[in-house]
Amino acid sequence: MVLTTIRKTMAAGGMPCILAMLAGCAFSGPTGHTRPIQAPEAVQAVTSIQDTRVELVRANQQVDAMVAVMDRLASAPENLPQVYKAYVDEVYQTTWQAEQAQQRAERMRTQWQQYISAWENELGRLSTPELQARATQRSQVIRENYERLRDAARAMQDAYQPFITQLRDIQRVLSLDLTPAGVEVARPAFDAARKSAANVKERIEAFVLDIDDVASRAPRQPASAAAR
Repeated sequence: MVLTTIRKTMAAGGMPCILAMLAGCAFSGPTGHTRPIQAPEAVQAVTSIQDTRVELVRANQQVDAMVAVMDRLASAPENLPQVYKAYVDEVYQTTWQAEQAQQRAERMRTQWQQYISAWENELGRLSTPELQARATQRSQVIRENYERLRDAARAMQDAYQPFITQLRDIQRVLSLDLTPAGVEVARPAFDAARKSAANVKERIEAFVLDIDDVASRAPRQPASAAAR
């Protein structure tokens, strides 16, 4: 039942199923009954990676919206006050969305750590050396995937910091001098913010690709096994 739930969860998000990577193997307990190691840590890990991807897509779209308004403001249009107000609103939305993406990534890292710990605790229960060796090898693959996504999250966070700072600098300058001349004073900050925006998008998209790659390289469970 748990495996069926995981399969439905991943299908709902349009992502490849990662049951074998995150759901783990099933081990026979002392009474001979099969006891999967994945509940509830595996379910949480699957959900967290899906939710993180959704939040990253939203963050990427918000960067596009931010750059579009910033470019309008940099052209010093006749309706400068209205465009500036829209800019301030987008700075707030971009900052909020960045925080949401980072918080979601942090929850994903925490849940993966809990899942890896649960997996490693189960390894000591295995009585067959060959099975233990194979399960240990699989555990290492999962840990490497975790570290890959962790590094991608850190790179995204590092890219966001100068971008948000530059957006706020532009806002501060124009709050004191909302004129075409003030826009010209802020020109270096506009140029820097565009470069930072491109870097943020690159890091977000790389993070999404890492998530998709980790998911797509996991073998799928047979339907009969998933239904058990």
